Amino acid sequence: MNLVGKIFVVVIFVMSLVFMSFAMAVYATQRNWREVVELPPDSPLLGQPGKELGLKFQLVRIEKLNEELRDKMETLNKDVATEKAVKSQALTKLENERDELLKARRDLEAGYADLEKAKRDAVAAMNATQKVAAGYRKELEELRTDILHARQDRDKYFNDVVRLNDELNQAVNEKEQLRKRAEDVNKDLAKAREALRYFDIDENSDYKSKTPPRVDGVVLAVRGAGLIEISIGSDTGLRKGHQLQVYRTSGGSSTYVGRVEVVKTSADRSVCKIDPKFQNSHVMEGDRVASKID
Repeated sequence: MNLVGKIFVVVIFVMSLVFMSFAMAVYATQRNWREVVELPPDSPLLGQPGKELGLKFQLVRIEKLNEELRDKMETLNKDVATEKAVKSQALTKLENERDELLKARRDLEAGYADLEKAKRDAVAAMNATQKVAAGYRKELEELRTDILHARQDRDKYFNDVVRLNDELNQAVNEKEQLRKRAEDVNKDLAKAREALRYFDIDENSDYKSKTPPRVDGVVLAVRGAGLIEISIGSDTGLRKGHQLQVYRTSGGSSTYVGRVEVVKTSADRSVCKIDPKFQNSHVMEGDRVASKID
């Protein structure tokens, strides 16, 4: 036997084994297809090994389940459609809100850019303001110093003004008093001038002279020690040192008696001393005295 024969023998053996395996498998898998198809749900065979509900009843159950699933799917489809519509509306709303938010974002970005620019400008302005404020502070300190000095000067000047006002008021008061005194003096001077004119006395004459004003009086009393009292005094312009003439009238004629000198005066009387060098006779009460004899 050659090699080819040996190969065919081996092939035939292998094929025999294969077909034997097929036969055993077919035998092992051989079933009662009627039971497989029509085994009812209440069959006592259910639960035994290899025994299942019939395919017919499984189909009915599957169709019923399929119907339920179809109904459920339709319900779910409706729910899905409704949800899709709601979601579409929500999506539209969200898109609108997104557009609005994007617009707001752009506005905010623009506003932020403006704020950044404003911030930079504000910082620059603040720096410039700080520099100006520093200058102002320095100027303010100088002004405070100047104000302090000005206040001190003002207080000094105020005190000077108060003092000067007091002095001015005092001077005004003194001036008013002097004016009133001058008025009184002028009145007295006018009266004195009038009295001088009345007694025929020159106001420019020397009042220290012994020439008396024009007067005429009477001897009131003759005292001892060469003194007499007469009826005229300082009201008529007499004063100490004036010399008067004494005369006596009798039968319409006048007789010269002598000269007297005033040693003391009062308002309406005077005391005189008899000058013995000019005495012609004794002075008697009732004799006349005058500044001069006509």
